[in-house]
Amino acid sequence: MRARIEAAERIVLIAHLHPDADALGSACAMYAHLLRLRKQVTLFCASETIDRRLAFLPWSERATACWDERADLAIAFDCGAFERLGVVPECTLINIDHHSGNDGFGDVQLVDKEAVSTSAILMRWFKAEGIKINPKMATALYAGIADDTLGFMSKRSDASVFEMAAELARCGADLLTANHALFLRQPLSALRLKGVMLSQMELISEARIAVFKVSRQMLAHSGADPEACESALHESLGLPTVRAAMLLRERKDGSVKVSLRTDDGIDVGRIAAAFGGGGHHFASGFISGGTMESLAGQVIETIEKELV
Repeated sequence: MRARIEAAERIVLIAHLHPDADALGSACAMYAHLLRLRKQVTLFCASETIDRRLAFLPWSERATACWDERADLAIAFDCGAFERLGVVPECTLINIDHHSGNDGFGDVQLVDKEAVSTSAILMRWFKAEGIKINPKMATALYAGIADDTLGFMSKRSDASVFEMAAELARCGADLLTANHALFLRQPLSALRLKGVMLSQMELISEARIAVFKVSRQMLAHSGADPEACESALHESLGLPTVRAAMLLRERKDGSVKVSLRTDDGIDVGRIAAAFGGGGHHFASGFISGGTMESLAGQVIETIEKELV
């Protein structure tokens, strides 16, 4: 991968559609490195809007939906599947990812399905190549690791994960700003939406599955961004009996997006794969054209098989 980067003159870094801290953070870390190499680099994301909580990420303000047609190299971060790029690159493509459902797209692969995050994979690559991690890179990488381990509360947060966080702290990562932005900061609209979601939450299958349904009207009434729905999913996993949380959110075009959060005993990637989606143990999203009720029944049946 290093040879491809050094040979390229114009490079586009791709954060997937509706990026989280892992996708955008790893892209920002690479952006900082490429600036040192004096490359012509574009930070690309096809989404019209990006979660405002991620504004603390160094260089995130450079993100654009304008593709560089003259690019001779593209690097995709945390995309899981080719469709999540939001673009069809006509240049060499490097695929860096940790999702269990990654379909092996791209000309060069840096995929580790056992890694806790894409940021962790990139950090290991920087170290293996002897590349110095400066404070901006460290902050971006830390954000990705912290976000995908749910603030180091997931069962996959073993000693090696904390060692990575400690090393990034020694490299100058701004831990306080990252933690506050990712886990504390939220607009009033998001709190309003969460309150409605929690009040309407359904507990089924002996209270092992939490189900949330969010319509376009609910989003419009609260004024919240779609990404605000995710918080209630995380919190429901804190209930004593809940092992899986499912969100069905109506999109602008009338289709339904289904997102899952599970504990470590359930492979959410396998559940998502049954419906054409992908993910890792803590997050997954896939889109289908069915109604909320029909989709809920299908996914719940699949989850219940994993609970046995």
